[in-house]
Amino acid sequence: MAKVIVIGAGPAGIMAALSASKNNEVILIERNNEIGKKLKLTGGGRCNITNNRDIEEFFEKIVTNKKFLYSALYTFSNTSLLDYFSSRGLEYKVEYDQKVFTKSDKADEVIEIFKRDLMKNDVRIYYNTKINDLIIEDNIIKGVITDEGKEIIGDKVIITTGGKSYPTTGSDGSMFDILKKYGHTINNFYPALIPLVIKEGFIKNLQGIAMKEVIISTNVKKRKIQRQGDMIFTHFGISGPGVLKFSSYINKLLIDNDVKISIDFLPEITKDELSKIIRANNKSILNNLKTYLPQNFVKEIINILNLNEVKVSELKKEDEIKLIEYIKEMELTVEDTITIKAAMVTSGGVSVKEINASTMESKKIKNLFFAGEVIDIDAETGGYNLQMAFSTGYLAGMQE
Repeated sequence: MAKVIVIGAGPAGIMAALSASKNNEVILIERNNEIGKKLKLTGGGRCNITNNRDIEEFFEKIVTNKKFLYSALYTFSNTSLLDYFSSRGLEYKVEYDQKVFTKSDKADEVIEIFKRDLMKNDVRIYYNTKINDLIIEDNIIKGVITDEGKEIIGDKVIITTGGKSYPTTGSDGSMFDILKKYGHTINNFYPALIPLVIKEGFIKNLQGIAMKEVIISTNVKKRKIQRQGDMIFTHFGISGPGVLKFSSYINKLLIDNDVKISIDFLPEITKDELSKIIRANNKSILNNLKTYLPQNFVKEIINILNLNEVKVSELKKEDEIKLIEYIKEMELTVEDTITIKAAMVTSGGVSVKEINASTMESKKIKNLFFAGEVIDIDAETGGYNLQMAFSTGYLAGMQE
């Protein structure tokens, strides 16, 4: 029986260990004192296990290297994952945008299922253990070396140590230096699914105001990027699910330039319809708009345009046009994201050009495999990144 070493007990590592344990002796190495530490943070702590869309629809939600993921996602799809959990008694629910959560809204149920299966499959877990180096001879991996200098010998090693976001969960990026030393290309890191820092000062006056189902857009190299979702104004800029989705498409651009974006706060209402709403009666602009938009938001826009004392009957056409532009096409300048440590996922990592997409094996080092966020893959928010971790983990673990 072959010995498989899995480094990292996050979603990808757990699934890799379970997949490999069907035919192998498995050691799962985790630097924390528990498994699934980052898994507990997903879905705002409610555990967004996967997404219920048809698997072919996943690919339009993948931001980086979608073609690389075909084998993994079709080998172990969202249906496979949900069947796995259901067969072990987990009840789940499908919410807005086809996001799948545990019925109890608790990640602990998922982790308990994994713990039971790991124990049942005789997977040995080494807690509080960090890997400092790999043992490689003639481009074949032979094992790993812990931070205490202990050598653990194995026939196959699967690396699932994550990216560089949420370093307190263990994904501090230290494995990338080791992989680089042995010839693997590590693509630049960018924060993905991350709040955006806005240059315009008036944003601070909107802090705390939440907006429903806005459309955020920009043009990049003659291509329009557009995403829809909820958002919230913060003291530094904008956040919320719609913003996080959008951020993954502009994060690389922000390294060299600011990015101009446009926000439509009432996508279901045309400019002509909005004009009629503004002039619906002669009470006040605020009164006519407060049914459609948060009152404090309208107050701030009216203040910016110096329209506080203006009655509807006195509203000039050019001022009405500006008001409509602020609501339908608010232009903002994104100058940065917040720190990568706060990103929900990392964009960047081991180059997919150096990994066999059908097996997850390194093309440079025999019997070395990768799964999850350590690879240069990322997707929109909504359960897609977790599914990618489970799928790549399963595929890497099943290889003989």
